[in-house]
Amino acid sequence: TTTTTTTKSAATFSRVSISKGCGTNNDRYRNRRRRGSSSFSSGRTFRAVAAAAKEEEEGVDDDDDDDDAYYAQEKYDWEVGGPNDVPIPHLMNIYKGDKPLEPLQTSFCAPHSKTCLPRNNTTRRYFSTDKKSNVRFFVDPGDRVVLHSLAFATSLSPDSTCEAPTEADESTQPSYMKSSAICRFTPQWVIRAGPREKVYFAPEEVHAAIVTCGGLCPGINDVIRSIVGTLEEGYGVSKISGIRYGFSGFWEDGFENMELSKKVVKKAHKQGGSILGTARGGGDVDKIVDSILRQGINMLFVIGGNGSHAGANAISAECARRGSLVSVVGVPKTIDNDILLLDKTFGFDTAVEEAQKAIQAATIEAQSALRGVGVVKLMGRQSGFISMYATLASGDVDICLIPEVDFDVHGENGVIEHVKDLLDEQGHCILVIAEGAGQEFVKVSGTDAGGNPLLGDIGPWLCKEIKKSTKCDVKYIDPTYMVRGCVANAHDAIMCNVLGQNAVHGAFAGFTGISIGYVNTHCVFLPIPMIIEKERLVDPKGRMWHRMLTSTGQPDFKEYEEEEEEQEEDKEDETELNIPDKEIFEPMR
Repeated sequence: TTTTTTTKSAATFSRVSISKGCGTNNDRYRNRRRRGSSSFSSGRTFRAVAAAAKEEEEGVDDDDDDDDAYYAQEKYDWEVGGPNDVPIPHLMNIYKGDKPLEPLQTSFCAPHSKTCLPRNNTTRRYFSTDKKSNVRFFVDPGDRVVLHSLAFATSLSPDSTCEAPTEADESTQPSYMKSSAICRFTPQWVIRAGPREKVYFAPEEVHAAIVTCGGLCPGINDVIRSIVGTLEEGYGVSKISGIRYGFSGFWEDGFENMELSKKVVKKAHKQGGSILGTARGGGDVDKIVDSILRQGINMLFVIGGNGSHAGANAISAECARRGSLVSVVGVPKTIDNDILLLDKTFGFDTAVEEAQKAIQAATIEAQSALRGVGVVKLMGRQSGFISMYATLASGDVDICLIPEVDFDVHGENGVIEHVKDLLDEQGHCILVIAEGAGQEFVKVSGTDAGGNPLLGDIGPWLCKEIKKSTKCDVKYIDPTYMVRGCVANAHDAIMCNVLGQNAVHGAFAGFTGISIGYVNTHCVFLPIPMIIEKERLVDPKGRMWHRMLTSTGQPDFKEYEEEEEEQEEDKEDETELNIPDKEIFEPMR
């Protein structure tokens, strides 16, 4: 029985990997491809090849199974410009000037690539017409990066975002592949970031502006420095303005632009914060666009989070409505790491690293006191990524509380009861809590200048509740501004340099209304609306949260009255999907 189950499971997973276009390690398929077999050379998909291979193994004739013929003919539109491409706005489709927008030969160069030549007896280096020397230097406009790299086998897989197949899907599947456990996988392709050989701005006509909005984050100055250096040194742009104190700096009285150059920003990365100043609010789109056009700004780089990107998107849309030649490019800045689709945002690693100092101090205090409790409150308004990763990195934390996971403070299954157990067992307890966690206990009304709901101070309230409930010595540490008002670490500094350079490349390539970020380790251009649809949150059913629970050993702090009903519903769902438990969870031997 065991052998049969294992074989079936292995076969299922093998079919899944092929049908998703992920390839296979089977030598027979590799050899067939090397020989140039018609199965591959005729343009048939991996799924079609899988169907043909299955027929060959089972001795099934093509004429005997119409379902298999369907898969033999099926083709994904994976080509560039196909329906699976994520579209982004381009100035070619927006600009309404007297003359049509024509591509120009780029002036961007890098000395190591042999693409630069002296011009007019100056130290500026310009693009060489010798194309042999720069074949590997410029990114081809057709380069793409797959948006979601993981094809889930079932909708029950951890972190799965796929939906179970519909009845229509199942009716078109061949008999041997009919399993609701197999999720549909449709690849989406995003445009790879990088320098282009053809651009849509002449460097001498560019007036670039940079604005930083929202709260502070390690690495802002690194991004500013990278943008300025790429504009001046890479493309030869001489007019670069820094907008002071957020969007308000465009139109409010009393603000003057800061003239930026490579010399001005040379040591900017050595200090935290923003050399331009930053602020929330001030998003009067009409006034901002009026100011942009009045100053002759045709490239705008917005460094900010979700709210700032929403503002950048509105500015780009208004410029497009007026038919203006203005490229608006965002660089995601959020210490909370809560931007959709991106691998990570700059400043996050530095924040996690700085949080270790606070956790270490709380640990020392708690372990040195009689029944000591160390409580550390970290940043995380709606998402608990900093708290989760800092907990994992520390290894000393016993309890981690984040906004995405509800918890009870009192009661048999509450946080305080577990604190008591830890004090009795090991004599101390270390607790990390995100600032947005447990807001139902400390509700306040109102919003800040950026429109975000005001948060109650959960840290002191929780400390007070712990003291009231048990005899202990509580030490509370709030390093909120320490983790964001510092210089970026090496990893974030590198990321900031890459993001800044690619922001400039995107603007010169003629894109607008885009943001820059890492997707599957590659830097890409993404349409702003796609990443601001909602905040990225920690998945309580995901692998990383499970890893953290394994590290802390903490229980579930919420007693669900309808838990039994939910379990019954899950069983009913599994019955409807016809997914045998062993087929999914039995380890492959």
